[in-house]
Amino acid sequence: MLQARLAISVLFLLCGLNFASWATRIPDFKEFLSLSDAELGSILMGLPIGSMVSLPLAGWLIARYNSKIICLLAVVLYILILPALTLISSSLFLFIGLFSFGMAGDILNISMNTQVVTLEKLTNKKTMSSLHAIFSIGLMLGSLLGGYLVKSDITLELHFYLIAICNAVCIIGVYSYLLTDSKNTNQESEAVQAKFKLNNYLLILSFVAFCGMLCEGAMADWISLYFKLLPNLEGLPFTIGFSSFAFSMVIGRLLGDWAAKHISIRNILMFNGILIAIGMSITVLFTQVHVMIFGCFITGLGISTIVPMIYSQAGNTQDTSPAMAIAAVSTIAYVGFMLGPVVIGFLSEYFGLQHALVLLIILGILASGISKFVLSKD
Repeated sequence: MLQARLAISVLFLLCGLNFASWATRIPDFKEFLSLSDAELGSILMGLPIGSMVSLPLAGWLIARYNSKIICLLAVVLYILILPALTLISSSLFLFIGLFSFGMAGDILNISMNTQVVTLEKLTNKKTMSSLHAIFSIGLMLGSLLGGYLVKSDITLELHFYLIAICNAVCIIGVYSYLLTDSKNTNQESEAVQAKFKLNNYLLILSFVAFCGMLCEGAMADWISLYFKLLPNLEGLPFTIGFSSFAFSMVIGRLLGDWAAKHISIRNILMFNGILIAIGMSITVLFTQVHVMIFGCFITGLGISTIVPMIYSQAGNTQDTSPAMAIAAVSTIAYVGFMLGPVVIGFLSEYFGLQHALVLLIILGILASGISKFVLSKD
């Protein structure tokens, strides 16, 4: 099981690395295509739309075939799409490229999370949150690498080709160690496969995930641009806020499995929302760079365990397969991820980016309130 866990960890690392590589280069695309904030927000919608479109497809593919082969498919798509993004010369092609990038990302997302559910059942241990921490490590490494390469004037083309090669080497090395899904995950009746639906409990969890994913999408796509607008970064790269955010996501998710054993999911999610509200309040209300970096750190802690906790809950429901349940919950959550960058873009166009980010404070309070007053104590 150790080899399987390491292999799954590599997939989570790649997923984070790929996304962060794109996120750190958003300013390059904005400048190259001469986009306004509103235009960029609209184009960024391509990525989460691709994600959302692929969610039911990924669930069906995994239920029909096997999450192991679908993991391979997703990484191959990344290997093809990353170099293609370097050839983009118009807003339309960037939208199409991000749509494809989003599809690859969520096919990998659902398949590797299904691998985790299988691993948890075989070992009878909670590992979802700690494996999501590996995703956050990938985000952090990708953001640090991206910031370094931008500062060193390394071209976008070389950057993305290196990441594509990294994907190829890693999937070749780990594929044979991935798990084969259990029979009730892989070979389901038509009745079970058709249950792409949510009970009331999962619906509430999905809405909390919606708030968390909207905040995560907004942070990923806009926080580096927000820091780039600061008059004095004191010699720090403009990706430092995103790096701090990603680092705290690692810490939060490493602690998540322990928290799941000792604290109810209701209380964890309530605390998550409070941290998001506090962290973003610090980020937008203060002007000192190091204080703002700390605000990003607190925000990351708040967002960190929302998705892994909810995915683990969804993957263990009794009336549907793990892949289909995760895909169903993710469909609602990824609507938030889709809307976040777009809404922030349009709000920024009219009110400024600083005021637009106040939306994340409101969402943190909303997520905390729903968790405390609506979610079951069980």
